[in-house]
Amino acid sequence: MLIVAKKAVADNRELKQQIAELKRAGETLSRLASIVESSDDAIIGKTLDGIIVSWNPGAERIYGYSQEEMIGQPISVLVPPDHPDEIIQILEEVKRGERVDHFETVRMTKDGGRIDVSLTVSPIKDATGEITGASTITRDITVRKRTAEALRHSEERYLEALRHSEERYRDLVENSEALIYTHDPDGKLLSVNRAMVRHLGYSFAEEL
Repeated sequence: MLIVAKKAVADNRELKQQIAELKRAGETLSRLASIVESSDDAIIGKTLDGIIVSWNPGAERIYGYSQEEMIGQPISVLVPPDHPDEIIQILEEVKRGERVDHFETVRMTKDGGRIDVSLTVSPIKDATGEITGASTITRDITVRKRTAEALRHSEERYLEALRHSEERYRDLVENSEALIYTHDPDGKLLSVNRAMVRHLGYSFAEEL
């Protein structure tokens, strides 16, 4: 009876430990699920064949498709026709256990629009460590990219205007009959116009 009682106590202790571990695991999964559901980024799970198996609210906001529309669909529906090989290449890297970090590309939304995105794709492994799928975190960087592009164009336009202004100024100075020159604090000539060269009796500005 004593041995049976000890075994019962041990079994009960082990059962309580297992229950506690399951509870902790459940709490962890609940926290992870909450993070996925509340994320502004699109978090998409897919098989190694590229079939979508999970689609969070962030993906709905970014791409415009509901979860019901996308579960079971190939991820390639989001890829523009001019990027045909991207999915194959990314999934090949995932199958090798590699992670694709911050890959910037273009994706299609439900209404046919194109958005700039940054993708991070990671392998999903089962309890044995075998790779069974891929998780994609997609960040919409359209505003950032378009702002940078607008700033680049503005800078180019400014530099072009500056060049034109400089050319016009140079023409005015060179063709003026007034004597125009610049010099440093010690009085050394830095530039002279044609009228100044003629006035001083030289043939070339370089002589001065």
